[in-house]
Amino acid sequence: MRIKNSKATDVKEKLGLLEYGAYTVDRVGQNLKSALSGVFGGLVVSTYLGLSESAYLTYTSIAFVLSFWDIFNDILVGNVIDRRRKNHPRWGRFKPVLLWLLIPTAFLSIAGAVPLKDFFPQMGDTFKVIYLVILYLVNDLVGTFYNSALTALSARQSTDNTERGYLSGIGGIIGSVIGGSGTYIAAIVAAVIPGVPEAERYFYGMVFFSVIAIPATFFNIVATKERIVEPPRQEVPKLRDVYTQVLKNKPLVLITIADVLSSGMSIGYGFLIYVFRACFSEVTLQISLFGFQIGDVLQGYEAIMAACSAATIVPTATSLFLAPIIRKWIPDKPLFIFTKFWTFFCYTGLFISTFPITGMDATTLFLKITFWYALHGLTTGFYSVVPGMLQLTAYDYGEYKFGQRNEATVSALKSTLTKIIGSLGNYASSWCLVLIGYVQNGTEVANITTDTKQWLITLFAIFPAVSSLMAIIPMLFYKLGGKQQKEMVEELNKRRQQTLDEMNEKETTNV
Repeated sequence: MRIKNSKATDVKEKLGLLEYGAYTVDRVGQNLKSALSGVFGGLVVSTYLGLSESAYLTYTSIAFVLSFWDIFNDILVGNVIDRRRKNHPRWGRFKPVLLWLLIPTAFLSIAGAVPLKDFFPQMGDTFKVIYLVILYLVNDLVGTFYNSALTALSARQSTDNTERGYLSGIGGIIGSVIGGSGTYIAAIVAAVIPGVPEAERYFYGMVFFSVIAIPATFFNIVATKERIVEPPRQEVPKLRDVYTQVLKNKPLVLITIADVLSSGMSIGYGFLIYVFRACFSEVTLQISLFGFQIGDVLQGYEAIMAACSAATIVPTATSLFLAPIIRKWIPDKPLFIFTKFWTFFCYTGLFISTFPITGMDATTLFLKITFWYALHGLTTGFYSVVPGMLQLTAYDYGEYKFGQRNEATVSALKSTLTKIIGSLGNYASSWCLVLIGYVQNGTEVANITTDTKQWLITLFAIFPAVSSLMAIIPMLFYKLGGKQQKEMVEELNKRRQQTLDEMNEKETTNV
């Protein structure tokens, strides 16, 4: 397939409406899938598959061990992509990888949502565990290739720091509208097919969103241009040299450490659905504030959870609008630190205000969780923009110092570290669910005790609070910015434009 318009002719060429549109459409497709899996994905193993408690713990133990395979897998994948120096003057070297893996990636998303307990009730625990292990290994290999190539391509769409911020801001707005926690999507799927069991609603929803993600991502691949290009032919670097460059890139190392430490936030967010299932499954809420009724009767945890997420719309929209603008005057580093500290403040407040829940009625508990969750929405835009901008600046620094960006290697390496930390956290959280009495009760959430509910809320609050505070520490040593960064960008643009001119001249000569 011949992909046109994959290369710009000027590094300072502004992004056009078509490219912004392509970026937007792609984010819609990807966020629809991640939003749904973010809420229901954790229930696949613990509930939808119908695993016994011993089989559930067996799989989580195997997954924990397999996470260390990621060290070798991600190093291999990153090295293959970054060492693949076949760089067509119009295609680039990342778009073909994305096209090859577009459909397999969608298929694996669907395979991971199959509710075996409903579709194949005759299958025992052994089959289910084997299925999950094989799916884990295949999805890890394919997903790492796909995400590394996508990260590398996205990092080359613009050289302008302001445009980069707007692109990230668009992604954040889309994620917010769709529902970063997936609560909107969960409510919509439940409303569209109410007669279908919960597990099957998740499966059919994932099928639909995975299918529409294919043309959306394809449009992004075709319509966008690369403004950071490399010569068509260049020497393939040795693996040792690539990792030496990565480790000597101090800004990149510090950002990577901060991102890994931040992974505890996603672990905490994973408890959100358990909190609402446990506390609000058989509850009907009539919400009023200061004597004014602010909502109709809310019944069922899906509707209540969607209402909680809806309360974040205003603060989140405000944050998403301000983030790309504020970073014009305030450097990314202090914004990053403030964002993490605000998260620590919000989730610590959530924990303090909901402990203990003994004697607290469901409406009061809902309002307290919603207040702090919505207050945290004031930083959503900065989470969508600032960390990505810091990483792109670190890529620029690597290109400035060593002449190579190595985005795929860095993406794979970060993926490895994050997966290991995530596996450690998920392994611990799986045991936590067992110890606090959730897994043993399966879907009979009405039998969950007050102590179990209290523990779920505590786990939901503590993980984001602690991990965000820890992520601040490495960033205190981050020094890249100000005049040094401006001089670096000017020098890089000169180099990039020279490369583009040479490639365009050679292409014209060949024609």
